[in-house]
Amino acid sequence: MKAPPPYLGVRFDAEGRALRCSGCTVIGHIRPGPVFDALVAARDALAAAPGGACFAWLPPSSWHMTLFDGLLHSRRSPGVWPEALPEDAAEADADAWFLEAVRTAPIAPPPPFALRPTGIAASGGGIGVTLEGATAEEESRLRAFRDALAAATGLADRPGHASYRFHVTLAYALSHPADHEAFDTALAATGARLIAAAPRVAVGPPEICVFDDMTAFRTLALLA
Repeated sequence: MKAPPPYLGVRFDAEGRALRCSGCTVIGHIRPGPVFDALVAARDALAAAPGGACFAWLPPSSWHMTLFDGLLHSRRSPGVWPEALPEDAAEADADAWFLEAVRTAPIAPPPPFALRPTGIAASGGGIGVTLEGATAEEESRLRAFRDALAAATGLADRPGHASYRFHVTLAYALSHPADHEAFDTALAATGARLIAAAPRVAVGPPEICVFDDMTAFRTLALLA
């Protein structure tokens, strides 16, 4: 018997309602345009596929690519929380600390960045469009940008930092599709259509954002 999806009861309940999962981050929103339209088409195709009802689909207004996964207020153990920030800091104080640390970070490779989609994957408890730099040079610039923000916040050694995969999350799993092979086929076909329709992906300028759950990200400041 499969274990429940990892974010069930954490980010969404069994009815697909968003649960509180607050924090702060640096993202680039997906702005209206051809790429946004291609993502809408991909979302619609997967939601209508066998097994599509097993997911909580995020509102398009929330779609973004995370440039630097900042702080989750519910995750404050050593190694994933900055040593310079008290573990019992109030959420507002932690957000203010993060804003100041990131806003004053020396950023050598300035945005924007050129990206390309590599497919759509169901992994880690959700569905996401996987992205990478459009060239090896762009991938290096993206990684250097992340590294600069990680160094500024004392999180350069956080587990998963170096291996982080850029993506746009479309949905979170509420249950497992009964016919996983059929859903995997739909993922592959939809991913191929997305790559053909949007071979390059442009995200908005880097935004320092706070969030209460996964459905909306409020901008505090721009980094561009």
